[in-house]
Amino acid sequence: MAGSVRIKPEMYLNWVKTPVAQRLLALEAGWLQEWTSQLYGHQLLYAGIDTQPKFLRHGRTKHAFTMGLPWQHGVTESSALMKDDAWPFADNSLDVVVLQHCLDMSGRPHQIIREATRSIVPSGYLIVTGFNPYSIWGGVRWLRTFSTRMPWVTNPVSERRLRDWLTLLDFRIEHSNPIAHTWPLTLGSEKISRRTDRVLAGVRWLPATGYILIARKTIAGMTPIWPKRWVLSEPAFGMTQPLAGRTAAPAEDLEKLHVS
Repeated sequence: MAGSVRIKPEMYLNWVKTPVAQRLLALEAGWLQEWTSQLYGHQLLYAGIDTQPKFLRHGRTKHAFTMGLPWQHGVTESSALMKDDAWPFADNSLDVVVLQHCLDMSGRPHQIIREATRSIVPSGYLIVTGFNPYSIWGGVRWLRTFSTRMPWVTNPVSERRLRDWLTLLDFRIEHSNPIAHTWPLTLGSEKISRRTDRVLAGVRWLPATGYILIARKTIAGMTPIWPKRWVLSEPAFGMTQPLAGRTAAPAEDLEKLHVS
């Protein structure tokens, strides 16, 4: 995955096991479980930073499988490995796609979105979690531009930018929520911090570290435009009507003319 070469498997493993990372995963798992448990279908694809996405067990789709990021090779159990511009799925083959911070970990997030939207069936759902670059966390990340540690090496995509992409790809935004307002700060203890983040979830006047967005694929209907019938005006000044505008005489009138 070009642009994410700074992320190494050992770097990811060391970070994802920390209490701070586990707090973020637990918070987002609650939201992801709430939404995936409401969606039906045959195929659900998960790709993200959670090594064991337990919320998939509560989904209502018949099949749920994971796709690993390139730097997760040999680290997590997955059905396939992701490439930005080449997903191993046919068009309109997935009912639900869940991307948990996949865009943040890529240098070409627009390619991931294009492949995801291509693979989703009409009326299917895309669920995305991401970091907010315009939060306090985003400001700290900017100060740590040259850091080699997670999560500062990420390349976050703002919610507004993601909305623009999805709108151009015929997706309708069904729901969005700011989440993880205090993360990665610890307020006294991890327990208090988790509870505070849950209470503040959805509050928009306070910049949040992350967001969750749910979009649905729409197919614009087409109304056929039939060509208007060319109706010639009545002949003027006794001139005969052009042959192209004449209509065939009824058979009964022809018989009357023949008899007379």
